[in-house]
Amino acid sequence: MKKTAYIILVVSLAALLFWALAPRQKLASADAKDFDAFVTALIDEQAIPGIAIAVVRARQVVHLQGYGYADVEARRPMTADTPMNIASISKPILGIVLLQLRDKGLLDLDADINRLLPFRVNNPNAGGAPITVRQLATHTSGIEDYYEIADYQKGAASPTKLSDYLRSLVSADGTRYEAGAHFLDAKPGTAREYSNLGAGVAGAVAEAVGGASLAALAKNNVFEPLGMANASWLLADYPVGKLATRYEVAQCLPYTSLCASTQQPKRNYLVNKIFRPTSADRRLEVYPQFGNPNYPDGGVNASARDLTLLAQSILAHAKYGRGKLLSQASFEEMLKLQLPAEIDDRQRFFWRDRNGLTGHSGSDLGVYTSLYFDKQRGDAIIVLMNRTPDLETEDAMARLHKRAQADFLGR
Repeated sequence: MKKTAYIILVVSLAALLFWALAPRQKLASADAKDFDAFVTALIDEQAIPGIAIAVVRARQVVHLQGYGYADVEARRPMTADTPMNIASISKPILGIVLLQLRDKGLLDLDADINRLLPFRVNNPNAGGAPITVRQLATHTSGIEDYYEIADYQKGAASPTKLSDYLRSLVSADGTRYEAGAHFLDAKPGTAREYSNLGAGVAGAVAEAVGGASLAALAKNNVFEPLGMANASWLLADYPVGKLATRYEVAQCLPYTSLCASTQQPKRNYLVNKIFRPTSADRRLEVYPQFGNPNYPDGGVNASARDLTLLAQSILAHAKYGRGKLLSQASFEEMLKLQLPAEIDDRQRFFWRDRNGLTGHSGSDLGVYTSLYFDKQRGDAIIVLMNRTPDLETEDAMARLHKRAQADFLGR
């Protein structure tokens, strides 16, 4: 017993000594005097390859700049015009496409989607209740969240058709239906659960009703009217070297070869939080660009400038009661709170409230994105980062938002 206690004591003392002697990075961002210095320090502290930031005040752009690198090895700088995957910010763009179809008289938001789709959605827990487009756009359809990285196609669009992919999961005769395993044990409209799979079904509705691909619908009716020159749902629209390279970052213990990536989130967080590895103790790993068969949930690529144009369009419509994208009725539908408070008091039509702002964030392999706006004040903040986020980086992004609000928006 004494020997065991002695061993534990020695190991504990060794761990404390290692922690005390290990080099830890000082957070220079905390003392940064101006915004550029703050972002530059944040890039070094968090091993961020590149980041693009836009700030809109009273509907006017007051800051639009890239920092760091879109591709580290090639020394290609990140700029305001560098396109990258924007992940789940794609969902509100899908929402705009759906509302445009409503404006054309082609879509009833409360219609049964099984009357619109080329396949059936068989929810065994629905009790005969239909699933509607509104429920898909508010994550109350009863379709559970689902994505499988093994389904991603490296370097190209997925060869699997969207309708075939969805049918395999939500139709009773689907190869991955699994007796309705991808549905909540709740009737549609009674519970909210964020669902990438549900967004895919909403995209299939848009294509079926609109008579064109989601890529074409968005290009012709959202991207081109707003001048979003680098925005597209098609990976093939970008030549090699155009998109920002996606990165994973591994945090490594000083003096050791023990590293943890975001695939081990708890270990990654502890290593970063306790030891704060210096840049020399972090390793960048490249992710390939990829295609997702469920592309409506997050397949758009766009630049910070593109998303600034989208935000300005929304803010101008909110101010003047008219815009390029939607009728006033559909614009109000997009931004109204959609659900009873007992279900959720922050959900709009694919947009969602957070910290007093409305918007959406996104993350996927090698990307983090956010777009949030205040329609009353006409303000917006947009952030695009080409690395997989971890818990520490998400904390840093929250600090970035606060600093941008303080420096540019007077908050």
